[in-house]
Amino acid sequence: MDFSNCEDYKKIFVFHNSYPNRITSRENSWLEFKESFNWASKSEYVKTMAAFANNKGGFIIFGVKDQPKEIVGLINDNFDKLDEARISGYVNECFSPEIKYEKFIKQIHGKNVGILFIPEAKHKPIICSKNGGAVIKEAEIYYRYHGSSEKIKYSELKLMLDQILEEERKNWREHFEKISKIGPSNAAILDLYKGEIDGNSGTLIMDEKLIPKLKFIKDGVFREGGKPVLKLIGDVKPVSVTPIDITKVKITDDPEASALRITDEFLENYPLNSKSMREGLHKKYPGLKFNHDFFVLLKKFKENKRLCLIRFLNPNNPKSAYTCFYSLEILDEFDKHYKENS
Repeated sequence: MDFSNCEDYKKIFVFHNSYPNRITSRENSWLEFKESFNWASKSEYVKTMAAFANNKGGFIIFGVKDQPKEIVGLINDNFDKLDEARISGYVNECFSPEIKYEKFIKQIHGKNVGILFIPEAKHKPIICSKNGGAVIKEAEIYYRYHGSSEKIKYSELKLMLDQILEEERKNWREHFEKISKIGPSNAAILDLYKGEIDGNSGTLIMDEKLIPKLKFIKDGVFREGGKPVLKLIGDVKPVSVTPIDITKVKITDDPEASALRITDEFLENYPLNSKSMREGLHKKYPGLKFNHDFFVLLKKFKENKRLCLIRFLNPNNPKSAYTCFYSLEILDEFDKHYKENS
């Protein structure tokens, strides 16, 4: 974002006529000031981030003194040097779904000010998934009220859930309207997890290398003056499949009979659940600790469909509860980061 030219910048940094470094704006439902940055206070920071995400988004500004609000700047480079992967790792350990944010430094009146921008979450509510000292508690939902981040109250929670329901209804209406215009026989469903486009005319299977790009487009990151667009170029190649007449399949103990295995894909290709995967890792690396660095690495592996398959409780709702299953290859991937039998 171009912070210097945005309207939020003009609202935040309004200065007193007689005191050039004094800010007249006050903390509110989208703004919080901190005099300094200290990673030891990370639980407090992520609570505020979650509260902003559950409301309309907001800014945490580091380097502004309280009473009166005066720019003093950051006294060291701790904020600038803190790796964003470390922030993301801790945030995603404590809250789910993922909290998006931007971290940057801005020089204002000759002083360096640290800024965390947290946009409004697309998928609400953001829920605390583990305790974080005395500040954040598992299963709690935080919301940004005027100048404070608190556990959400009934009225705001009900409004949030009503909005979620209305958004789902809106999405269904839009889908049905599009289907009605082109006709059900001409419509097809794009499955971004299996990489298939399925319709009355048959199934189109996409190369697995193309699927991450489709997700990139789907997230709306790539825009050029309109809705996300993907242009497919190249030949469509047929896949040879030997048809099987299941009406002629019989269960038999004849050792000479042809074998036919009927199984879910994940049972064959993703045999490990979270528990068995960790047990396997512990045998390979007895000294391995399941700490922050481990979960940052695991999060990266989860993005690789060759290593991880995510199964949602409701396949039609990616916001529903899910379980991760892992291929045996994930154990080999950890060899690049950990020393075996140590």
